[in-house]
Amino acid sequence: MNTWKLTIKPESSKEYDSFDICEKKSLLGVGWSIAYTEKQASNIDEAKELVKEKFGKWPSAIKYLLEDVKEGDHVWIHQKGKYYLCKAKDEILFGKSIHKDFLSYDLGHARKAEWIKIPEEYVSGTIQRGTIAQRMIQKISISEKEQEVHNKIFNELSRNSEWQPVIDEDELSSRISKIQVDDLFPLMSPKDDFEDVISAYLQSQGWVLIKSTCFRSKPEFEFSMLNKKNKVCRVQVKSGKHPNCLRPSDYSQFVSNKNIIFLFSTHKNPYPGESINGIYTITHNEIYDWVAKNVWSLTMPLKLRLWMFLNEING
Repeated sequence: MNTWKLTIKPESSKEYDSFDICEKKSLLGVGWSIAYTEKQASNIDEAKELVKEKFGKWPSAIKYLLEDVKEGDHVWIHQKGKYYLCKAKDEILFGKSIHKDFLSYDLGHARKAEWIKIPEEYVSGTIQRGTIAQRMIQKISISEKEQEVHNKIFNELSRNSEWQPVIDEDELSSRISKIQVDDLFPLMSPKDDFEDVISAYLQSQGWVLIKSTCFRSKPEFEFSMLNKKNKVCRVQVKSGKHPNCLRPSDYSQFVSNKNIIFLFSTHKNPYPGESINGIYTITHNEIYDWVAKNVWSLTMPLKLRLWMFLNEING
């Protein structure tokens, strides 16, 4: 199963809201509707001929939606300030089979799907960032465990739109303390969970996050923080399936009287080479112990993931 993002925003007439009609009819739709002004398609091969006739190519957005998205795939939509998780179905529609006013809506291609509105607090940073990608439709890379959590959320909200997970934080803390670091880290998403945890850990040590630094495209660091002594720390985090190790000597140029460095990597040999003054390495056990004692500080998607899988581990 794959996970995708979709933006439903074809070139429709002003009084025709393509997103609203797709939500109402449980559809995932894209444009290029004028391919069917004279003829209608009944299958993908016919659609390709008509679209290429009009546009000279088979646009990637149509290909992804009709050919690459498979039944059961998850498609996330973030529009009008709300998040939706859709489960794709097999049925594909073209032109008039979508709606009698398909040209006004500019909906030339669609597939059936189940739609569920998802409360924002259940939407992970990976999904939030993925849904703002510029392309109309593209894959979002997530782990199998994250997909399973999304399935859990989808199924529960399908049964009860008011569903809320009941998580006993004391019990969760106890269960985390009974597993190993090597069991905990794979349950955390490769980027967002670790950055959230590292920033929360450092804030508990007296550092304050400088929010504006989280969005700058500086590959050396994820974000910067400030403390009461007017010192600035720059933080680098490496995680995922094949994390890089972080050699302190590679960061020595950034150290000064007012600037220090914190490094964290999930690599088995995270910090090779000599230690350097002003560069602090965060150990795996430090983070493991801190997470177990500070469950309250974890994001809801991470708490939900840990709760689900540690319940399974403990039977």
